[in-house]
Amino acid sequence: MSSLLPANATKYERALEKTCARSFSLPVLIDQLRNPDACPMSVLPWLAYERSVDEWKEGWSEEQKRQVTARSISVHKKKGTRGAVEEALGALGIGVRAIEWWEMEPQGVRGTYDLEVQLPAGYKVDEETYQEVERVVNAAKNCRSHLGKISLTPAALTQQPIVSGAVFCGEVVTIYELGRIKAN
Repeated sequence: MSSLLPANATKYERALEKTCARSFSLPVLIDQLRNPDACPMSVLPWLAYERSVDEWKEGWSEEQKRQVTARSISVHKKKGTRGAVEEALGALGIGVRAIEWWEMEPQGVRGTYDLEVQLPAGYKVDEETYQEVERVVNAAKNCRSHLGKISLTPAALTQQPIVSGAVFCGEVVTIYELGRIKAN
């Protein structure tokens, strides 16, 4: 190993140079550690912590964890807006439509809003899902707005319905005793 240190370098400086030389031969590249799409899965929770991800669940799929981490900066830029709520839930694959008080029919109480949430496949409509959605929304919304109701719709119900029909036509023929036929 060639040294870049001057001839009068101390023992400590030479030891430090050797230690640093070993760290440059590590298999993980530093640019991958900061990229949520490329970093090793074991490092992703630390990257999420660095980016101040508000909601993290070990039960999420790898894709959901990577999306939440990747979108965290965008959510924090918009925090306190309708867009932040939509983006925070969108990172989990959850579709949402926010209906603010002035958009309701009849007009709702000032400062309130309701959510229509379309759950992706794999989510169940239960108390745990409701609480998860509520935690994500409360972390992203502004403090002055109050959440009214959350309507959860499972993935199976958000797909286009299959409509079919059948048409029958013809005549009704009644047969009586021998030789007497009457048509209706």
